[in-house]
Amino acid sequence: MRRSIILLFSIVSMIFVTACEGTQADRKPSEKIDLEAFLQTVELPKNLSISFDPTKVSFVDSARIYTADLLELNPDIVAEKLLRREVVERLSYAEGPAFQTGDESFKEYLTVFDGGKSFGSGDGGNGGGMHYSAYVNGIIRRPAVIANYAGPPDMTEQLQRSLRRSDYASSKDLSFMNYTDALKAVQKQLYAIGIPELGLAETYSLDLDTIREHYAFYLEENRDSDEIQEYTWSRDDERYLFHFRQLINSIPVVNVSWHWGKGTSADASGGIMRETHVNAAYTKDGVTNISAINLFDIPNGIAGEDASLVGAAEALQVLISEYADLILEEGTTVISAELVYVSVPEEKKYKLIPAWIFGIEKPNVLIDNDSGVKTPYNEYSQYVVDASTGTKLSGVR
Repeated sequence: MRRSIILLFSIVSMIFVTACEGTQADRKPSEKIDLEAFLQTVELPKNLSISFDPTKVSFVDSARIYTADLLELNPDIVAEKLLRREVVERLSYAEGPAFQTGDESFKEYLTVFDGGKSFGSGDGGNGGGMHYSAYVNGIIRRPAVIANYAGPPDMTEQLQRSLRRSDYASSKDLSFMNYTDALKAVQKQLYAIGIPELGLAETYSLDLDTIREHYAFYLEENRDSDEIQEYTWSRDDERYLFHFRQLINSIPVVNVSWHWGKGTSADASGGIMRETHVNAAYTKDGVTNISAINLFDIPNGIAGEDASLVGAAEALQVLISEYADLILEEGTTVISAELVYVSVPEEKKYKLIPAWIFGIEKPNVLIDNDSGVKTPYNEYSQYVVDASTGTKLSGVR
């Protein structure tokens, strides 16, 4: 009888312990756990894999949450420090004040975003930055031979070889100036017009040989089009492309779009949150293009107290726990992990929150309606976890 009681107690104890432990996906690792060690032991859901290098994931123990407005650059200072020819026309657009300089040999266009204030609408869409373009010898447009954005390639870039960024070297010296000097010149120009501290996100050296290869792809891809842009490329068309991110205490502000979990009820854009980026092109004629969007005015914002942050392993566990309940496509991969600041609307300002952002790659197939030909490509999305609370922010699964 006593042996039966002991045996029954042992069985009940085992059941209790097992229930308390739960599955591996349900357990949350300690904030102090090493990400590399965690990835070596964690059981991943079926069809989910991890491809990023955990040794390259940076982390800080704490960071502040900020409440800030979009940055308003001074249009007169931007014009004075940036424009190289005399202003021939000044206009007011819905986006902000605009300037035009020069003649057919060298013409410049500049718009400084102010949210429509100078136009009288106060709702001009883009804010927190500016756009500048310079055109030499009357050439306004050239065929696109590279996708001009940062982050994962969209479907168009994947299906059109002419736009593929990965074909270009990232920091190769070009014929007119070495890479390092070009980068310094661009940074000096950006800081002179009032752009805040930046970090380099991506960079590409557009050399003539690769440009011509991409132009050949462009002609082939558009062979049935009536609007092919014919152009003769030369060394004068070589250029550097720089993609920057705003930094807040050395933490970058997210520069790729993501969907907020609260959806359309909280944001007119359908839950797509603002990404912050600064792109610039540098040629033998100097800076010929700058696009700065959604920069935040941190010095004049409100800084909260330092908040302790969860580690990458604990944030990743949030994703793993949710994905454990889903039927995933074979080949679903977490391709990146990074601590960034994300912005969410808060009344008429923006709350900047330290967050872990995981890049998700999912395979898909494009089917031609006429021929039925199937072309594989990848879809990319961002899984975002609030690093101060360890809760999910994004809505896309």
